[in-house]
Amino acid sequence: MHKKSRRKLEALFQASTDERYDFHKTKVAVKLSQRDNEPMARSQARRILFGLDQFKCIVLDFKDVAGIGQGFADEIFRVFQNAHPDISFEVVNANESVQFMIARSKKAMTN
Repeated sequence: MHKKSRRKLEALFQASTDERYDFHKTKVAVKLSQRDNEPMARSQARRILFGLDQFKCIVLDFKDVAGIGQGFADEIFRVFQNAHPDISFEVVNANESVQFMIARSKKAMTN
């Protein structure tokens, strides 16, 4: 954090740790390249997920993301989720297009 930040370090730790003081939650800003309005691809999802299997809760912030591809959503919300059923995802700031692709991938997971 910046020296003049109003955020308190204690609040950050409280939001990211559990009762045993283990880091269990992380927030990822999903702001990857969207060249020429191409939706994000499966390979980009893999890069986002790298190393996140150590957390119990992953918050994905889709602020300013216009859309995601089927492969991107599938990699996170079906493939990764199936491999790590004990990890939960929280999605924030997702527009209707992003929410649609996420819901579609989650539905495929249950079939």
